[in-house]
Amino acid sequence: MEPNTPQIIVQLLLALAYAIPTIFFIVISIYYLVKMGSQTDGILILVGNVIIFLSIIVGRVLFIQLAFYEKWQGEMYSYISGAVNILSFLGASAFAVGVFLLMKKVIKTNTLAK
Repeated sequence: MEPNTPQIIVQLLLALAYAIPTIFFIVISIYYLVKMGSQTDGILILVGNVIIFLSIIVGRVLFIQLAFYEKWQGEMYSYISGAVNILSFLGASAFAVGVFLLMKKVIKTNTLAK
């Protein structure tokens, strides 16, 4: 199968559109770290979102390799995709723990202020 360049571009743009919220969180967490210094919650949020972002991009590139270039058989793609999904899960877990720690800090600060 000959690669269809417009379809490949559409797939990459869809991946970028899907990644926009993640990019937004990366920018916010960098801003938070710059303003607050090195905080565990901010670092976890940043690292988690960077991992998620990379998983989105790598996952889409793998899909393009399979669908348009037929680089692997379906079984091999399944293994690689599964590994990317596990990596994405770890990133989402780091993000969730970071948000939890941040919420805990905010609630504690608001409780002390009352």
